[in-house]
Amino acid sequence: MAQPRFQLVPGARIVSSQGASGIGWRLLGANNRELGRSPGVFADAEEALEDVTRARRFAAEGAGHIVHDPGTGHWAWHLDGAGVVVAVSGRGFRYERECRYNLEQFRDAAPTAPAAPRPVSSELSRQRTQEMPPPRQATQ
Repeated sequence: MAQPRFQLVPGARIVSSQGASGIGWRLLGANNRELGRSPGVFADAEEALEDVTRARRFAAEGAGHIVHDPGTGHWAWHLDGAGVVVAVSGRGFRYERECRYNLEQFRDAAPTAPAAPRPVSSELSRQRTQEMPPPRQATQ
């Protein structure tokens, strides 16, 4: 099984704007689920990796905040370090306990998780998807 790891991704995957440029990061768990992400995007991979270092440092000692959005009914978290948001949840959670659990998973994995030196190419991801053979039909 894979280990938790930081992945650099195109900015449009971090913010919900198709035209977003730059690079962001996300922390994936051993099961490839997102445990957290950068609070914004950065000009290049070097800046994103510097922010990964900050997130690692504040994972244990930073202040975690759980917030509720009454409009959607979902819970989210953000992690502050020295008065600056250093990580946020990648999605909203239906239950507060799930949100708290996700924050703890981030805190546990981030300090030692390795980081990829280059962003994941969205073009490469599209090519791999197109090259995959169609699923086989189940026989009865």
